[in-house]
Amino acid sequence: MEEREIGITERESEREQQAEVQSLLLRLRQYQAQAEASSQELLFVRQAIGEHEKAIETIKQLKKMKAGDELIVPVGANSSVYVTLSNTDKVIVRIGGGVSAEKDPDSSIEYLTEKRGELEGSQREMTGVLQKIEQEAQKLQVRLQELASASGR
Repeated sequence: MEEREIGITERESEREQQAEVQSLLLRLRQYQAQAEASSQELLFVRQAIGEHEKAIETIKQLKKMKAGDELIVPVGANSSVYVTLSNTDKVIVRIGGGVSAEKDPDSSIEYLTEKRGELEGSQREMTGVLQKIEQEAQKLQVRLQELASASGR
């Protein structure tokens, strides 16, 4: 009778272990999906920061120019056109919701610098979230390895 009780207890323990493994694997997949989504969002934020830096630098160079100077402006698909600068005192800046505003170069730089700072804050926050997700995933992987080692004995 005692052998029979031990067999039942071992099977229950095995089932509990299998249930824990399934639960851990599910949570690990969820963390991996979250990490992938966060990484993609982080990539978009980094690209936006780069765009803001490019715009700021371009406006700084614009301030050194005068009306009548000729520029080469990219139009997409690795193509550019020559344009003659008619005004160096105004920059059109998109302020959100499909709305743009005309600003002087210094105000434009200030606005874009502020927006870049906000994006950098988001980048730091998202990096922290991604690190936490990766740490939690590592803990799950360690526990899964422990369970695999225990069942292999």
